[in-house]
Amino acid sequence: MLYAEVLVDVANRRLDRSYHYLLAENSGCRVGMRVLVPLQSRLVQGLVIDITAELPPEVRAEILRPVSQIISGGIVVPADLIVLARWLARTTICSTAQSLHTVWPLLKGKVEEWVIPLFDPADEDVQALQLLDPETFKALAVLQRSRRKALSLPTYLKRAQLSKSAFERLEKQGWLRRECRFVSHWSLAKKAESDLTLAPAGTDFNKEFAGDQTAGRKLTLEQETAVAQISAALEKAGQQKTSETVLLYGVTGSGKTEVYLRVINKLLAAGGDVILLVPEISLTPQISAYFQAQFDTRVAVLHSGLRAAEKARVWEDILAGKKRLVIGARSAVFVPLPNLQLIIIDEEHDSAYKQSDNPKYHARDVARKRMEQKNGLLLLASATPSLEAYAAAQTGKVQLITMTRRAGGGALPPAEIVDMRQELLQGNRSIFSLSLQDKLKDRIAKGEQSMLFLNRRGYSTFVICRECGYTVRCPSCDVSLTFHSTGNKMRCHYCNHEEMPPHRCPQCGSRYIRFFGQGTQRVEEELSGLLPGIRVMRLDWDTTRSRDAHRLILDSFRRQEAKVLVGTQMMAKGLDFPNVTLVGVIAADQALNMPDFRARERTFQLLSQVSGRAGRSTKGGEVVIQTYSPTDRAIVKAAAHDYPGFFWEEINYRQPLGYPPFTHIIRVLLMHEVEERVIRAAHDLAAYLRQRLSDPEYGSTKIDILGPAPAVFARLKNLYRWQVAVKAKELDILRAFLHQGVQELFTLAASSGLSLSIEVDPLSD
Repeated sequence: MLYAEVLVDVANRRLDRSYHYLLAENSGCRVGMRVLVPLQSRLVQGLVIDITAELPPEVRAEILRPVSQIISGGIVVPADLIVLARWLARTTICSTAQSLHTVWPLLKGKVEEWVIPLFDPADEDVQALQLLDPETFKALAVLQRSRRKALSLPTYLKRAQLSKSAFERLEKQGWLRRECRFVSHWSLAKKAESDLTLAPAGTDFNKEFAGDQTAGRKLTLEQETAVAQISAALEKAGQQKTSETVLLYGVTGSGKTEVYLRVINKLLAAGGDVILLVPEISLTPQISAYFQAQFDTRVAVLHSGLRAAEKARVWEDILAGKKRLVIGARSAVFVPLPNLQLIIIDEEHDSAYKQSDNPKYHARDVARKRMEQKNGLLLLASATPSLEAYAAAQTGKVQLITMTRRAGGGALPPAEIVDMRQELLQGNRSIFSLSLQDKLKDRIAKGEQSMLFLNRRGYSTFVICRECGYTVRCPSCDVSLTFHSTGNKMRCHYCNHEEMPPHRCPQCGSRYIRFFGQGTQRVEEELSGLLPGIRVMRLDWDTTRSRDAHRLILDSFRRQEAKVLVGTQMMAKGLDFPNVTLVGVIAADQALNMPDFRARERTFQLLSQVSGRAGRSTKGGEVVIQTYSPTDRAIVKAAAHDYPGFFWEEINYRQPLGYPPFTHIIRVLLMHEVEERVIRAAHDLAAYLRQRLSDPEYGSTKIDILGPAPAVFARLKNLYRWQVAVKAKELDILRAFLHQGVQELFTLAASSGLSLSIEVDPLSD
């Protein structure tokens, strides 16, 4: 007798474990196949993760039930990705079902009943039905006319015009049978009759990369050194059968992309496969066009903007071994390239690499785990590395490669810090400082271009009554509404609630209700007054909702059809416009004043990245940073392009406070429509965790419990939100400690209907 270990496809923490079932020896079942199994009183889908002849000691064979059915055309998930999914569930403290769907998106779909013919239309007894039983012959002919000689049960009943009882009669007579098949949401139903399997390792596509794809372009000395060091690390990983991690710290414009290209060219020629991750969907077309020009059809592009049919085609090509380099956003880290040896994470500091929904993974952690499985190299790259990555490099945990000069020989643009408090004292009430106004006009006169950065879309940030202080807020979220001049509406940027702005205060009836703050729409409007007759373009979420809008705006700006581009962080990285000689930061304090210990780090990164868009040609460039905090270290160091100086100041600030990277934090966010239920559950969880601090196994580990407390946004999308956080140096111990607390919470009545969001080292509120 054989036993199948099955992970059931149920996102329920009470059922989140594997179960064992009896399996006939001639069943044909394999690891990675989908099955239907009994769970309590119902049949559920599951994934076979192991088949053994012996049971674990704690499992009693006499109580086991058999696998009910093997799903025809079950998708075979590679064994290393099953291991990855279980690791992901454990490290992000989410359900294994959620983790599996994330790692292998082809699992998303449904099981359908299909009708399979059991007859040969050429047989005499079938032909005889034309005279003896025309209705049956007509019903059987429907199957023969279908392209696959099989149809889903509802489709067959409709086309054959059969009742359920008539169909069951044909089934009993042996003319046809029913079979469960898995139909993917990714429009891969045509694969239903055969397993999706990977191309074998060593697929012979190497000859197409035998030549040098980069001939004719000379590297700088720093680029040559970086390519040599990364190639040596790759070779070391292969020879020693281990994984390696390298951090490439290169200032903006230092030519990191060309370094990627050279390393990828060598690796593809040697038979390896590569994943290149970029933080924003908007960057994917730009960087993919660059690599497709070098490697042609062997490049696959994956991001959330693709339609389902487009994703299906890309995955089919990857699974068939036709793609060797995959470029994409965060989720592309899971693609099953057969000879994966290198993962590159461009702009590794970017918060977009952190998944906001369960499982709340960081692409950097997943990439590191995959390279451990494959004995490959993880290359992290940024002009402003995360403090965690740079700290690891300083302690020798990862190799550090530095590029301090721009590839074109130009200097980093000088930055002027403008104190907006002084501007007010001088009578300037414009959102543009006098210095920025002069420099904008100067660029227009010279025929050059400018970019203005403001990390807030909309026209104004809130609408407030000047008499009673009433602020117009979202009815479903604990946030103020943002006014958008387009459509003359106020909008919530969390749930997308919209309403018209009031003419009088709803609370006191005053007419003095006004718009305050500023967004990209307002900057665009005021520029029209400052620079009459000059075309201004805007790049933010509102202007890029439609397909290809982002590319069209950037292409137009690159053709110099506009002199000024106003945008949010969409334009803070990855863009290279030779004619841009001025970058203005309208309000450098917005990210700085967030209630988050990473606020300074994010401010420094944003300012450094957006400053790097200026002076990327022989024309040079300038940066103007407008702020009400001109002496803050993040702003001063960003203006000086001094990342190492900022790192050491920030690390000295965090160490005595016990903030990452010196400790780890896991936050549990509890959500429910009834506030009292959330508060009670949050207090129950915190009380249980504090009680467990006295357990002997945690006696030598210092664990801090923070909360319970309301979340920064105490209500979003009609859900009240409270949080409990735990902090300690040892992450594995912290995970186990919190996991037991969560499991205990779900045994209590207070957990009924409660939603939990658990995040390790959270990057947002």
